[in-house]
Amino acid sequence: MAIKAMSNTNSSLTLTTDQAVRIFKKVYGQKCTASRLPGELDLNFRITTNKGENFILKISRPEENENYLDYQQQLLLHIAGKDSHLITPRVILDNKNRAVSKVEYQGNIFFIRLLTWVPGRLWSSVNPRSKDLRHSLGKQCGALTDTIMDFDHHEANRIFDWDVAQSLWTKDHLDLFSENEKSILSHFQSRFEESLIAYSKLRKGIVHNDANDNNILVTENLQEPEVFGLIDFGDAICTQVINDVAIACAYGIMEFEDPLDAALPIVKGYHESFPLHEDDLIHLYDCIAMRLVISVTKSAFNKIDNPDNDYLTISEKPAWQLLRQWKDINPDFAYYSFREACGYVTHPDQKRFEDWANKHQFQLTDLFPTIRRNQAHALDLSVSSTWIGHQEDFNDLELFQFKINKLQKEVPDKILAGGYLEPRPLYTSSSYDKIGNSGKESRSIHLGLDFWLPAKTRVHALFKGEVITAVNDKGDKEYGGLVILKHKVKNLEFFTLYGHLSVVSALKLKIGDIINKGEIIAELGDQTENGNWAPHLHFQVMLSM
Repeated sequence: MAIKAMSNTNSSLTLTTDQAVRIFKKVYGQKCTASRLPGELDLNFRITTNKGENFILKISRPEENENYLDYQQQLLLHIAGKDSHLITPRVILDNKNRAVSKVEYQGNIFFIRLLTWVPGRLWSSVNPRSKDLRHSLGKQCGALTDTIMDFDHHEANRIFDWDVAQSLWTKDHLDLFSENEKSILSHFQSRFEESLIAYSKLRKGIVHNDANDNNILVTENLQEPEVFGLIDFGDAICTQVINDVAIACAYGIMEFEDPLDAALPIVKGYHESFPLHEDDLIHLYDCIAMRLVISVTKSAFNKIDNPDNDYLTISEKPAWQLLRQWKDINPDFAYYSFREACGYVTHPDQKRFEDWANKHQFQLTDLFPTIRRNQAHALDLSVSSTWIGHQEDFNDLELFQFKINKLQKEVPDKILAGGYLEPRPLYTSSSYDKIGNSGKESRSIHLGLDFWLPAKTRVHALFKGEVITAVNDKGDKEYGGLVILKHKVKNLEFFTLYGHLSVVSALKLKIGDIINKGEIIAELGDQTENGNWAPHLHFQVMLSM
């Protein structure tokens, strides 16, 4: 069921700071000064009394639900009574001992609340937002969830636009966007809708639900800042717990070059304070996206309804930037990264694959029957290798091949091989470079095994598989001829990759072709077609694409 965006019948109603001062005096019996603060629904003022005490005065518009306001106050009282270590605003009762006051002023009924002022910097004013700072954000959000999970109030189960679980109302408003924007939003809406049955079964509880950059408090320490508190509990709701993690990530990773990498300390910190389940993490990628979808949809409404209120669209531009970046991230890779951040085995099938692999041994002659050698000689191409030489040496392919041939003559009964997880200096092409969160980053880790054999050496299948990739991966230091097979063994699925093949032999294969165990896959290519390398096979086993 679609949920229409909320609108307030008296949303244009406002109060001056002088009027706020008079209301404060009437309800709390003290003189003060007031300054205006931003807010989406409430009229917010910073109050400074004649005694120098600071508070937040929240004046809710006449049409506001009094039960909803009571819910927020009771939640804060619950936190104060349960865990004094959490720094959140504290409820100040009025002169009649009420947490929510009702005041008639100039013909309107207003609901009044007073909270302690919590000093600190807002996340939005902090730069840089270091890894440690993001980790502390996750820890604070997780600790808060741990504290309020057992709180109960009927308003916690309300219909609410900002609840990720209810986010599909945004589908009804795609007409507000350009065609390009629609395609991005509908992509994530479809993904979320497809997983809704499994998602709906995730554990639920009351969460803060709004760790945006103007609700996160950071210490004044400029060298080692930490998140120490959260404010504004107006969006707190009973929902899937993973939504709260997603919201902290969505706002905490805006304006980063690598948003997934930026999210991992937040996820790790949250998990340390409030352990996340493996099935929670399956949905985190989509939940982050859907929070952003809600945000940009709300901004589109607010630009129409409240064009002069910049606060209501403050996150629009960075949210769109992040949505575009997020769409380019492989969801499976994100899930495995979240698992690793929480200390789980990176891939859920890893142990099952290892158990299967330990029971199924293969010979090198199964892969290269024509070579007739079953032993390998480790070839060290790491950054600490004394064999590899300087950059000009290993980039000189004639010299490199000469050294390979010389070494092969020294061990004629073995195949030169090695390189798994080896940190290498070989990746000198700019295609291995990217801009990360700390500046330029270059790939250096080799993710497969290399077998240094002559061009035209035939490569055979170790087990039956289906061709899912057969391409010419052109470019300097790329794969050249590339084939990937998908294998299914009972209920286990995995993939094998064969790189640096001859282009002709790789392109003979078609997607969907079945290659049986022992059959020829392709032949090794030479440097003119294999990505500009000395001839060799790059062999890699993967549990996911």
